[in-house]
Amino acid sequence: MTDAVLGAVTLYVTLHSARGPLFRCAAALFSVAALLGVLRFSGLYADENPHMIVSMIAGVAAFPALTVSVMVPDSPIARKWRVSSVFLLLLATVGLSIVIYSGSRLYLNACALLAMAGIAYVSLRARRWVDVVSAVTMLVGLLCFAVKLSPITPLQPADVLHLALAVGWLGLDRSRSAAL
Repeated sequence: MTDAVLGAVTLYVTLHSARGPLFRCAAALFSVAALLGVLRFSGLYADENPHMIVSMIAGVAAFPALTVSVMVPDSPIARKWRVSSVFLLLLATVGLSIVIYSGSRLYLNACALLAMAGIAYVSLRARRWVDVVSAVTMLVGLLCFAVKLSPITPLQPADVLHLALAVGWLGLDRSRSAAL
């Protein structure tokens, strides 16, 4: 169920965001991962590998891309489709290679956590409060998932992560849309 919420939010952001292509491509990666999660956990698609791989790519590529798009929104990397696509593909290739060949999720976790901490820090310095709250919400969701903790009893840590990411994506998207 929470995969569906995250998928719907990130699909909406992908299709309607006023932010640049890099932000929207990062949202699209999350949307695909969430859609695969919905198919997997609804029983319509039994193979867990596609959901796991796309989620891993989102972790090593979409989180850093999101950070770049928020920190330097007017850069060519964030504003031009071709450059955004190449940058995201490069992040995905390097990141996936590191995670697969190292056999460790450390790089994946570091990408996600450092990306959200970076957005929170830069947004705090710029006094962009909605971005700060959005990034911290995502960071808390990531930490709950990493330590397998759910502060809300009926939810699993993955559910907390999905909901925190959905709220964060909406906040980051809306804060920029309001500024434009």
